[in-house]
Amino acid sequence: MKFLSDVKKIHFIGIGGIGMSAMAKFMRHHGVMVTGSDLLESPITNDLKENYDINVYIGVLPENVSVNHDMIVYSPAVPINNIERSEGRNLSLREYSYPELLGKISEEKTTIAISGTNGKTTTTTMLVEVMKHLGTDPTAIVGEYLQKYNSNFVAGQSEYFITEACEYKESFLNIQHNILLITNITEDHLDYFENLEHIQNSFIKLLNNKKDIGVLVCNTKLIELQPIIKRAHELEMEIINYSEYFNDQLTLPIPGNHNLQNAAAALGIIEALGLSIKESQNYLARQFQGAKRRMEHIGMTEHGAQLFDDYAHNPEGLNYLINGLRDFYPEKKIVMLFEPHLYSRTRDFAQEFATILELVDVLYLFPTYRAREKQIPEEDYLLENYINSKNVELIKILNKQNFKEQFESKQYTTDYIVITVGAGDIWQQGLEIKKNH
Repeated sequence: MKFLSDVKKIHFIGIGGIGMSAMAKFMRHHGVMVTGSDLLESPITNDLKENYDINVYIGVLPENVSVNHDMIVYSPAVPINNIERSEGRNLSLREYSYPELLGKISEEKTTIAISGTNGKTTTTTMLVEVMKHLGTDPTAIVGEYLQKYNSNFVAGQSEYFITEACEYKESFLNIQHNILLITNITEDHLDYFENLEHIQNSFIKLLNNKKDIGVLVCNTKLIELQPIIKRAHELEMEIINYSEYFNDQLTLPIPGNHNLQNAAAALGIIEALGLSIKESQNYLARQFQGAKRRMEHIGMTEHGAQLFDDYAHNPEGLNYLINGLRDFYPEKKIVMLFEPHLYSRTRDFAQEFATILELVDVLYLFPTYRAREKQIPEEDYLLENYINSKNVELIKILNKQNFKEQFESKQYTTDYIVITVGAGDIWQQGLEIKKNH
């Protein structure tokens, strides 16, 4: 790639993040030497070290950056006064945020950007698998590890580049796109956006980044998308309505009406590319494997319940998930281990969360995963105040260390489905309660 022509070594700050790690793998694939740092060791940092020959430092120190580096790449969560970023400036190194670097790649590739509040990762995974199957060989950066490739980066030799386009803090405005998919738009990230109109205006800005004529793929029936569709018409973009593929001919090996809609969205892009819809449908019906943490089957619990894991972390995502489980397993009771993600999101949608969580049979409520926010202990179990314990068996987890013993005392059998849910580290609890054969 042209912008990498004189780049031999890059240092990534916050390399353990899902997007940052995929970008680091992208750079290694293009022959660039990579180092990185993060605060904690994780399966992701171990993957980078063991499978991509990337030297990962645990801890942030100025000596991690040297004159041998040509560029610094930092996660948006890394502040400007970070000592490694400061050292990079002292050494006059080029500096890019992860979204800025994603934008540089998109300029040089035929870029397919997958955006929307929900469904980005699953739709991206479907598209990657289908396009690989059809022989178009795209490169992809995905917001989770794909089960088929056991990676969040998929290397390809063609001009096609597939990436998720995240709306948070308008980071997706760095991306230049040939084809833009919008899965849906709902109120989310209200710690940044003021309201739905603010979110819609960000997507309207994103349309302006089109390359050539530009193609917008969306469900034209969604009310929330009407201002965006109006602007796309003004820009004379081609508009493809993916809802036409949401029909009886579309089947999947995974549950959930929402996943059928994700599949229809992927088929809208297949139409835009002029590829075979029928062969794509056949692949999705028979061979699709999916992303990790998206209705991922983990195994069984000690007493025979099927164990799953899912990334759902907003009310709409939870609603899709629970209804999908009910449809697929109508005779079974649902036991959910839920870890709220962010105090701000939990506070903004407390009543919506409560209403939806009351749809399961047993709810284990874990303390809020604060991520980028400061800890607020008094809000760790905020949802307890909104959930009606007459509608669901509510069990508050005050001590994670004792959870496995507490859980196994209930002896959930084959009559139950157990699922860990949340965008934090709740998946680790699933590994704890999984039966090891």
